[in-house]
Amino acid sequence: MYFGPFFFDTKEIFLIIASLLLGFALLFGWEIWWFDKQVLLTMVILMLFTKGLLPAIHNEAFFILALITIFLTLYIPIFQVVIFFFLTFLFFRLLRVI
Repeated sequence: MYFGPFFFDTKEIFLIIASLLLGFALLFGWEIWWFDKQVLLTMVILMLFTKGLLPAIHNEAFFILALITIFLTLYIPIFQVVIFFFLTFLFFRLLRVI
């Protein structure tokens, strides 16, 4: 989808909608069971930036990395999850998986 000079793929549109919904959940105090809303919003924004910077990455590997990262937020602190996300992404780029 073209929006002015920008092209948005379905993954970027989904991440933008997810970040808007998480922002509304934070604003209005909606409950998201088991998850911390601020941590989820942080991870979605990081994933949006990562996907936006590298538009030619493989969808399957990025999807698996995103799912594992989101579910890791249930068990470990956000700083460790962000380090895991960036290190795994770096290893995926070095090993040419993504």
